[in-house]
Amino acid sequence: LARVQGPEAVSRQSGDRLCDGRSGRPGRHVNVMRRRPVRIASLPPWLALLPCCLVTAAALARCGSWSLAIGRGQVVSARSVPKPRIPRRSSVEDVAGATADAHVQWLKDLGMDDSQAAKTIKKRPTLTAYSIVNNLAPTVRWLKGLGLDDMDVARAIRHAPTILSCSIEKNLAPTVRWIKGLGLDDAQVAKAVSKFPALLGSNAEQHMKPIAEWLKGLGMDDSQVAKVVVRFPCLLGGCSLENNLKPKVQCLKKLGLDDMQVAKAIMKFPNVVGNLSLENSMKPKVQSLRDHGFKDSQIVGALARF
Repeated sequence: LARVQGPEAVSRQSGDRLCDGRSGRPGRHVNVMRRRPVRIASLPPWLALLPCCLVTAAALARCGSWSLAIGRGQVVSARSVPKPRIPRRSSVEDVAGATADAHVQWLKDLGMDDSQAAKTIKKRPTLTAYSIVNNLAPTVRWLKGLGLDDMDVARAIRHAPTILSCSIEKNLAPTVRWIKGLGLDDAQVAKAVSKFPALLGSNAEQHMKPIAEWLKGLGMDDSQVAKVVVRFPCLLGGCSLENNLKPKVQCLKKLGLDDMQVAKAIMKFPNVVGNLSLENSMKPKVQSLRDHGFKDSQIVGALARF
């Protein structure tokens, strides 16, 4: 700039002086360059608001829980805004839904409360697809025809709701006829069904008949098998022959019991081979008796006696 405008050029805006290139003396003030100030008013409106928007965005990013209230520009905390309350539905409505209200009410008319009706629908949701008039109500009348009262019917449906989806002609009636063929009368059948309602849903030919024949093979006759069914119907309708009954009887025989003693033990205490776990109950108890000094013959004698 000194070469273009002279060595003595000085900026008026900054007040600095340029020295004379030849003498080194300070020269006079010369306006080197005049800058025009930039006015915000001369900028486009959107560009003038850009800094404010950037500052606002940065503030909102730092405080994520804050939000601008639309309308007056007030800043309101999102945490302070009350959330709308959604009314909670009852347990029956959650399980069954609005379309199953008639089925839930029908179950309640049988003697169940709200929670029992909800649990029943939850166990067997397909019940809501069956007609009350054409499917469910006839099954209830048939159960009452066996000798079950209202309380027994409600309890049977709670514990085994699958019986409502079984066909009377193809499933329930043939099973009852087979059970009666063991020597049980109507009252005994009703008692067995009341104790273990899932007995009606068991397959007579594939499940119950092999167990009955196995019990007879131990030395029981038909009347003794019938008594076992009345006392402990779960043995006939809820136990696996290969995975449950046979391994437990084999354990008893290893102690020294013969078939007749095993049959006698089952007739007196059928839950020995029904409810007791082989690994968690029977074997630990036998080992505990051995640890206390009992011989196997003494254990066998106690089992055969009691």
